[in-house]
Amino acid sequence: MKARGAMFLSVLSWGLTLLSVWTGPAAAVPWHGETEPPGFPSLQVAILASCALLLILVIARRLIRKPRPYVGEREPAAMALMASLRATPEHTATGSGASGSTDMALRENEERLDLAVRGSNQGVFDMDVRRDGLYLSPRARDILGLPPDAPVDVRHAFWQLLGGVDRRKVAAARKLLVRGNETPIDLDITLRQPDGASRDVRWHGLAIRDDARVVTRVVGMITDVTEHKRSERHLRLAAAVFASSHDGLVVTDLDAVISAINPAFSQITGYAEDEILGKTMRTMHSGRHDREFYRAMWGALTSTGVWQGEIWNRRKNGEIFLQQLAIRTVYDDKGAPQNYVGAFQDITQIKHSEFELDRIAHYDSLTDLPNRTLLASLLDLAVSRAGKSCAVLFLDLDRFKTVNDSLGHMAGDTVLKAAADRIHAALDGDATLGHYGADEFVVILEEIEGPHDAAMTATRLIDELARPFTVGDGEIYLGASVGISLHPFDADDAAQLLQHANTALAEAKAQGRGIYAFYTQALTRSARVRMEMEADLRRGLAREEFRLNFQPVVDLSSGRIVGAEALVRWQSPALGLVPPNRFIPLAEETGLIEPLGDWVLEQACRQMVHWTEAGADLDFIAVNLSPRQFQRGALCAHMEDVLRRTGLPAARLEVEITENVLFGAAASAERKLHDMRDSGVRIALDDFGTGYSSLAYLKRFPISKLKIDRSFVHDLPRAADAEIATAIISIARALGLDVVAEGIETPEQCAFLKGRGCGYGQGYLFGRAVTSERFLHLALRGQIVVAIAHPGSALLH
Repeated sequence: MKARGAMFLSVLSWGLTLLSVWTGPAAAVPWHGETEPPGFPSLQVAILASCALLLILVIARRLIRKPRPYVGEREPAAMALMASLRATPEHTATGSGASGSTDMALRENEERLDLAVRGSNQGVFDMDVRRDGLYLSPRARDILGLPPDAPVDVRHAFWQLLGGVDRRKVAAARKLLVRGNETPIDLDITLRQPDGASRDVRWHGLAIRDDARVVTRVVGMITDVTEHKRSERHLRLAAAVFASSHDGLVVTDLDAVISAINPAFSQITGYAEDEILGKTMRTMHSGRHDREFYRAMWGALTSTGVWQGEIWNRRKNGEIFLQQLAIRTVYDDKGAPQNYVGAFQDITQIKHSEFELDRIAHYDSLTDLPNRTLLASLLDLAVSRAGKSCAVLFLDLDRFKTVNDSLGHMAGDTVLKAAADRIHAALDGDATLGHYGADEFVVILEEIEGPHDAAMTATRLIDELARPFTVGDGEIYLGASVGISLHPFDADDAAQLLQHANTALAEAKAQGRGIYAFYTQALTRSARVRMEMEADLRRGLAREEFRLNFQPVVDLSSGRIVGAEALVRWQSPALGLVPPNRFIPLAEETGLIEPLGDWVLEQACRQMVHWTEAGADLDFIAVNLSPRQFQRGALCAHMEDVLRRTGLPAARLEVEITENVLFGAAASAERKLHDMRDSGVRIALDDFGTGYSSLAYLKRFPISKLKIDRSFVHDLPRAADAEIATAIISIARALGLDVVAEGIETPEQCAFLKGRGCGYGQGYLFGRAVTSERFLHLALRGQIVVAIAHPGSALLH
């Protein structure tokens, strides 16, 4: 018979002798034929793959019965086989005894087997079917929780450790093996130990037969699989949690390549497992987060091992949704990062619900404006901004109760919504509007420059609400009153500001409605005067109440009048002659400076043409440009149009600008000034030394003249002012610029400036600003003579 693989052989001689030798196929092949015939049984046993351990059939030397004489033709073959299995052919044993060498080899085999069993952490059992005995190896006793050496009825002790189900399983397996089951039997049983602990055991049994094919023994191994079973339970539990979790779960490697997902992931994102595995999380990027967001996320993962937060991602269908995401780093046994595990929830609807709840809590349902709760928070925030002024306007609709009483609440609601729309449209972008309740509204103005800002806003609102409201087929007139409080002048906290604004509102209503009132009455009077002046200023422009006066500019070396500066004056029928320092800032603030400046420019150019035609020998007419005029985009085109219409050559027009005009938008200012210069217009820098005064800008901009501010002339020739004036003159001369000193009032001042090289001057020493007719008279005379050498001499006209 052809040999096939290694074998474990059992040799019987008058009884059962168990022998086990671990040998390779080559050693056993020659003997397969000798051991197969009936009467000389052989047993081939499978190797346990899970443990990588050969089944052990020789248990202990004491269990090996002394062989009885065996006479038969197969004995030489059996002995030869045993010798071959021990790998010592010259040492053989007969049925009547064994040599010392054979016993030694057996002991060596037993020792090797014992070492193998101990190394495998397996327990061995041998059940003698005939004698109903049970042998347990030390490790088997340890697994079963039995004393290692003390005599004990192990069968009874083992039986007591089993529960009812496991007893029936073991009894059934024993019955099968005793009856001759051909294959090994594996059982998983649970032992309940005396201390109450449980232990999971795997029982592997094999029947061994004698030469009559009768089962005489059941042998096998006992393995403690408690930890294995616990790990399996944990793995099954983890797998169940992973699969059944309502949260989306994803596992990635360190490069964010996805290696596992759960069903909830697919349900939330729309990606099936085969569509997303092997791809990176970047597949779902929404594009709503910048690089800094992801840099911070990965920085937290690297430094702390965890990150959690809200993140926008994209589903497979392209829809963007909001996740609440938590990422944790998984480390290996050495503490090195191995994977990332992410768990997330789709909180889009939750956020939407939170938003809706927030709107209900903080916004008025009728007007959709902030309610008093949110207004209080917003006002707290405005007040907390250090160094910033703000105003609270408390507005009440006049006669609103009449609408509700006569037309009903639905009509009242219509009016409230229309009023809210009007108020909102009349406010600047930085203002906050809220519905305080009933017919009351609150406006928060932040970063105001002064009380006039609040007064102007209140006036606009009152004007808007004075227009009729359409309700059904008719119109109704309401009007509004406004109370104003200011931070930090009237109060330091939001609650007091609201209270004071409400108090001011009551004062406005008491004074006749349709007006505003400040909490501080002095401010109310000041604001009303300012508002009245603005109204008068608008009317004055329409009624041509403005006129020009002209102050001569003199050549200090010759006394000749070389030009004039045009200065606007306002002769108001109600206010009388209004000084420029009162109405010019107001005109600049309200935007009226543009039409006023346009009027001044055109009138000055026409007057210069008139003087020239009358015979006056003048080089230029100077006109001041305000910052607001200069910022106008079509300034150069407008100036060219005025010059063309009036017939004044561009070289005869000089525009004066202040330093602060240049440095707000230097690039655009530079282009505009170059366009002016290219057209022939002269450019003078007014009030030099009071602003930025950068020498780099003097070189950069096409300026032809510097005007020394009167503040540096007033105390000449005192040392401090003398040094400043001298420095300005030196700078101008070094840059090739003309110099004009303003505010010259004494011959000493004039003499000092002339001596330092200042070319031109203007001031009361040469004459005040006069009418166009008076100036023509002076210009036709040609000179204003000043006795420089004798300061006491009189000014000659």
